Amino acid sequence: MRKFDTKVQYLKYKVLREVARHAFEDRLADAYIDIPYAIVPGNEPTMRCCVYKERAIVNERIHMAMGGFKENPNVIEVIDIACDECPMGGYEVTESCRGCLAHRCEDVCPRDAITFDEHQRAHIDKEKCVNCGRCAKACPYSAIINKRRPCEIACKVDAISTSAESKAAQIDNSKCISCGNCTVACPFSAISDVSMITDVIEAIRDEKQEVYACFAPSIEGQFGGVSVGEMIKALQRLGFDDAMEVSLGADATAYYEAQEVKEVAREGGHMTTSCCPAFYNMVAKHYPALLDKVSHTVSPMVATARFIKKKHPGAVVVFIGPCIAKKS
Repeated sequence: MRKFDTKVQYLKYKVLREVARHAFEDRLADAYIDIPYAIVPGNEPTMRCCVYKERAIVNERIHMAMGGFKENPNVIEVIDIACDECPMGGYEVTESCRGCLAHRCEDVCPRDAITFDEHQRAHIDKEKCVNCGRCAKACPYSAIINKRRPCEIACKVDAISTSAESKAAQIDNSKCISCGNCTVACPFSAISDVSMITDVIEAIRDEKQEVYACFAPSIEGQFGGVSVGEMIKALQRLGFDDAMEVSLGADATAYYEAQEVKEVAREGGHMTTSCCPAFYNMVAKHYPALLDKVSHTVSPMVATARFIKKKHPGAVVVFIGPCIAKKS
């Protein structure tokens, strides 16, 4: 077994491996029920309270490995059943509260959410609290802290909140930039990106369809220094007609962006790169006034795909890389 950084990565790998294996054998529909038992055998739980919940979560992961919910425009989804161990978050009073006379926390609270017990220790009424944070700023002992979920802390555009009904994380697609920070931060892997692996396998299995892969240079490091040539041979053995590293498109992008920069600079203007989809999403959703400052040059991924399409019209082009935002 190859080494994985975390058990979360290994679990994702096992699900994708089983889904891919059965998809290549054209028996995924029949094996759909069997896969959870292959990944969670026996009667002893190793991750959750019981094997039944573990298998239910694996079943949801299989669904995401097969493309997730088609009605969801985002490539990142929340597995509600897996998102139940995190604290609800919000502001809480710690043992550092000294029961002071000033009661500054009470004075600044706009919703009268703070009360005091017989020892004059502060308490926060969660039903009234709106998480404005004024009490935490006012406390001279820093006794009030904000216990936020890891995914909320990781999201830099405030796209994640907690559902009042399910108590699970929920993503505001109007704010989400598909950067993937939340997927890495979640200790339970309850937030994950959907996979398109079954679509790729379906295309490969179609003997009339040409399928080409373009892969990010970073993929070499993931497999311990595999060369470009070895990677291309491996992808051909999987069934791709051919493969190409995206560095070709990066060279083209750098050249055309440089021409843009020269033209903009002559007019005394400024320009940002368009290579990163997450960055572009952030500008489009959160700083739309700056959209005209973003380069019109396509990303290296798109440039490479266009090169392949020009040589092989009608071919399916598959991008392989670590960037979740590129899936969007």
